[in-house]
Amino acid sequence: MVPGNNPPASFSSSFSWSIEKLRFAALVLVATALPAAILAMASVAAVRVLGLTWLFAIARLAHGIARRATSGAAVLMVDQSGILDLRLMPRRIGWHEIETVFPVNIDRSRVVDLSLRSPGITLAGTRWLIRLGAIVQQAQGVPAITISMLLLDGQVVDLLAAIARYRPDLVPASAMRHATAQ
Repeated sequence: MVPGNNPPASFSSSFSWSIEKLRFAALVLVATALPAAILAMASVAAVRVLGLTWLFAIARLAHGIARRATSGAAVLMVDQSGILDLRLMPRRIGWHEIETVFPVNIDRSRVVDLSLRSPGITLAGTRWLIRLGAIVQQAQGVPAITISMLLLDGQVVDLLAAIARYRPDLVPASAMRHATAQ
């Protein structure tokens, strides 16, 4: 952490699932169910199986949306210790583990990308899809972790402002000006 720029230890920013954004996602999901229902009633067996499989996938996604809408728990937290995104991993990513926050277009982006100092170590023990980020960062130099704000109750600028409270050196200067103005 940067001395003199740290907020009180009790301060933290947290983001939960946004009911409004989840409602919109549910409406989009319902719209995709109509073609699936039509396919499920087709006379050709293969097409019917495709439609039923599609409907099953929609039901699984709908269950996930409903579960998130009723949880009310914080999903993403930023505090003096680092960033905890429960969608990615059960433990906090410490500030010392984050190498950089990639530049983002504040007005258009819905994600914040992080490059890790030791992605293989930081992401060890996570799901294989998350660990894939470590491999790709080491091979291609792209972000190891992407934190999505798409269905959360904040925007990218809110997350960047929370990061800047504790580690202003990580946030790109152009985003920093925008984030601290909020």
